[in-house]
Amino acid sequence: MKRIGANQTAGHPVLAYHEIMPESTYSYCVRRDALAQQLQLIQTHSAGKGSCSPVKVTFDDGDHSQYVYALPLLGQSNISAIFFVTPGLIGTHAKFLGYSHLRELQRSGHSIQSHGWSHKFLTLCSHKELARELRNSKESLQDRLGCAVTAISAPGGRWDHRVVEACAAAGYLELYVSDPWISKETAGLRILGRFMVRRTTTLAQLGRILQRDTRTLWNLRMRSEVRQRLVKLIGDGAYHRLWCRLTGYFKFEEARQNTYS
Repeated sequence: MKRIGANQTAGHPVLAYHEIMPESTYSYCVRRDALAQQLQLIQTHSAGKGSCSPVKVTFDDGDHSQYVYALPLLGQSNISAIFFVTPGLIGTHAKFLGYSHLRELQRSGHSIQSHGWSHKFLTLCSHKELARELRNSKESLQDRLGCAVTAISAPGGRWDHRVVEACAAAGYLELYVSDPWISKETAGLRILGRFMVRRTTTLAQLGRILQRDTRTLWNLRMRSEVRQRLVKLIGDGAYHRLWCRLTGYFKFEEARQNTYS
């Protein structure tokens, strides 16, 4: 079996969560009780590794469910997380965390970082749009929260060399992507791959991710390459519509809006 290069498997495990709810059929929504078990596993892993292999826990999108359900569990587990938010969407709907929520997250020891200005896929942005997505998000969060914003997670996991160069030019030091086998530095920017924790993620699978199991990372990389070929074949727009249908995103979004409206 071909092995992944050392420059791509180096680094610490980074986990990415999205919505947290008591129950859901949406693929990227983790049940509250499952998150509690996963945080216990992270605690056990970290205790066994000491400071040699810290686990980073991250949340995308600034969804209100993260404040309601994830924040208390993080406090009980004594785990600090990074919350990647889109300031351009704050105040547009009750499902998004407001600045008062973000300040409370900060007071609880968590970090607030950028997820772009409006969640537009960065690879689809024009030069001007890309600069706006990166700079407006960074500057707005820094101005409103008084924090240093040095990290960004790529919306939809979309990134390329142009995005890397633009992130570096905008003053970011870290770019988080959806490729858990990646950990490297280029153009003065650290690119950190994350494992997307889903509704169907088991504790056994998560344990292998925490251990940076080579076979598991390789299998994920092969699946990613197949997905990238499909995107090239049918186009990013068609692929995203297919993804929304297969993951139950549309049905979940409707249910979520009914919950928070």
